[in-house]
Amino acid sequence: MEYLSIEGGNLTDITKNPILEVKNITKHFGGISALKGVDFELYEGEVLGVVGDNGAGKSTLIKIISGVHKKDSGEIYYDGKKVEINNPMDAKRLDIETVYQDLALVDELDVPANIFLGREETYLGKFGKVIGLLNYKKMYIDSYNLLIKLKVDIQNLYNRVKYLSGGQRQVVALSKSVFWGKKIIILDEPTAALGVKEARNILDVIKLLREHNISVIIISHNLQHIFNIVDRIMVLRNGEKVGIRNAHETNADEIVSMITGAKVVEKV
Repeated sequence: MEYLSIEGGNLTDITKNPILEVKNITKHFGGISALKGVDFELYEGEVLGVVGDNGAGKSTLIKIISGVHKKDSGEIYYDGKKVEINNPMDAKRLDIETVYQDLALVDELDVPANIFLGREETYLGKFGKVIGLLNYKKMYIDSYNLLIKLKVDIQNLYNRVKYLSGGQRQVVALSKSVFWGKKIIILDEPTAALGVKEARNILDVIKLLREHNISVIIISHNLQHIFNIVDRIMVLRNGEKVGIRNAHETNADEIVSMITGAKVVEKV
């Protein structure tokens, strides 16, 4: 598939192969149809925005991809191969990471400890982990180099993350996904409750993820942020995919009309 993205006012050809294909996904909760045959493709190095009103099915869709919910029917293909994602570990094995609004950080630990949480560096392999011989120096250096690569400024990495700002906490969660080689990162409202400067920093980090060929799915109610960062926009309404638009070929009026079901009124 060929399409164009817009970055800094320049059109860029990003012809890619799909890394993720979702076909005819359905999900019911009792008598409620949360998803009704949703399908889409995600390409390598693409940033795909998913928008829709409350109850449109956005959260259900990403929870199926991340293994929190099981689909009722439909198929998922990763790198061209059909896969089953029945739990979060299945998603992680496919290098799919989801960063939710709660970020899943441990407040009482510092930045390197959060980035390496569950996969700590030790001096004596698994035995060293059992007896607590953690290599804090290596974890600090690797974390520092990672944040430099992502152009993130956190002055003291030894600060417990509960003392970091909302934007810095979001970056730590993103950095953890990048460090462990995730190929697809799903972001649930990453700029919610952030100030203008911190939100801009998060968007800059997402742009860097694209440069490192990481694919991103971003859910957001902020259309300004969506248009600033994404290549394509997928609109969901009442559990159905209304359509997908190339970001440079549409505008906020059309996207809002797709979200609400209203017709676009032509300006005279």
